[in-house]
Amino acid sequence: MSVANHGHSDPAECRGTPIKKMKSKAVEIDSRITPQAKRDAHIHYIVAFCGGFLTVFPLENIVKSFGSSQTTHLIEMVRLLIGKDWFELGLRFAGVLIFALPIFFVTYAKEHTKINVKYLALLVDVAMGFLMWLMPTNWPKVVYLYPTFFAMSLQWSSFSGSYGYAASTNFCTNNFKQTISALTEYFCNGKNEFKLKAQFYGAVLAGYYLGIFAGFKLFEKLGNFCFTLVTIPCAIIAVLIATFPKDSAE
Repeated sequence: MSVANHGHSDPAECRGTPIKKMKSKAVEIDSRITPQAKRDAHIHYIVAFCGGFLTVFPLENIVKSFGSSQTTHLIEMVRLLIGKDWFELGLRFAGVLIFALPIFFVTYAKEHTKINVKYLALLVDVAMGFLMWLMPTNWPKVVYLYPTFFAMSLQWSSFSGSYGYAASTNFCTNNFKQTISALTEYFCNGKNEFKLKAQFYGAVLAGYYLGIFAGFKLFEKLGNFCFTLVTIPCAIIAVLIATFPKDSAE
């Protein structure tokens, strides 16, 4: 006795379609975890450590301010403009230019030159670490933000991320947001494809705050000389970059 199909698909086919989709999605996710992508991710974690480490300089010196972004700096410029403090405003404007110049340079260099901006960013991190050590203590307060502005701007522009995710290496607000949202999607909504995203952003956050922790502890022992020690993680990053003949980000 035959059973009429009544236009319905075979149950096995119905069950097979979502399984195929799930398998193809798993393949898509796994395809991002290449040896070079892993290498780029490990580099990014160490660069985040350097970003956190150098961030300690303005916090522990006379500025007592966060020097890795422009938000507070630009707000202060508005206050100085209202108060007509032209000298201080000029120093602040110079800081804006110092932060903007590396962004312009990296954007131009990636398209029009063969300069490896990642090596350049590492050299600048080391140079700024030594400048932080050698700077006198009697200059205008805002000037102590300049080394951090220049180093962090160049670093941020040169190291974008890995696995298709963009993550800042010198401040954490968006990285924190991305970590929490990815964890929510993974644990609460059952979306397994967000596991890699949560791991990546969480590791960048961990690297950043390990750098801050190391900066504070070493500053207690060595003062501003400690910032020259950024040479060590920068050297490790340079070796990791050199393990591949062509940089994935270029």
